Amino acid sequence: MILREVAGEHLLIPVGQTALKVKGMVTLSESGLLLWNRLQTDCTEEELIQLLLSEYEVDRSTAAADVKAFLQQMRDVGLLMGGDGS
Repeated sequence: MILREVAGEHLLIPVGQTALKVKGMVTLSESGLLLWNRLQTDCTEEELIQLLLSEYEVDRSTAAADVKAFLQQMRDVGLLMGGDGS
């Protein structure tokens, strides 16, 4: 996947072998972009929650729900495997 900014939107665009399994582009919100960038290194779901807590004025349950939803979206489009968020 390559990340591009187009007209103020952050898009993940599949290339190479990924393009064969991921159909279309994935649009990232500001928080999704933050999480995507953090996922480029080894991290845990808890570290992603802490990242949102440090960057945004949200409570822990909101941050945890947002991280879970983001990770599920990445699994649904085939960009993340497993269920542990790492």
